Amino acid sequence: MIDAADPELNVKLFGGEEVRVPEAGKVFVVGNVKKPGAFRVEGSDTTVMKVLAMAEGLMPFATRQAFIYRREAGTGTKTEIPIELKRILDRKTPDVPLQPNDILYVPDAAGKRTSFAALEKLIGFGTATASGVLIWGAR
Repeated sequence: MIDAADPELNVKLFGGEEVRVPEAGKVFVVGNVKKPGAFRVEGSDTTVMKVLAMAEGLMPFATRQAFIYRREAGTGTKTEIPIELKRILDRKTPDVPLQPNDILYVPDAAGKRTSFAALEKLIGFGTATASGVLIWGAR
């Protein structure tokens, strides 16, 4: 009706009628992304890469593997689907389509975060020690 812009397809309303528009399906993105949230599903074109772009990308400590949590319609059973996020982003494996109500979870690489924190402390200690030696030696 809207895209074709053919006035013959428009339905006339005479007052008292209700126009109901179903809510658009959403995909939820959580974990190590810059802007987690709910994003609208646009047909079968909604993929992991597209929702990561809408979430403004990954945080520095994101893991190489992510998970899609999907509830099967009718049965209500939950499925956890592991995906190789790094391989998708490197274009080494096909992008994965998402369905309405899917949850894309990008875990935190705890080992990476711990290593970075330790390195940051060492650098801070080294800088503080070097500046203390320079001040002490100037006296």
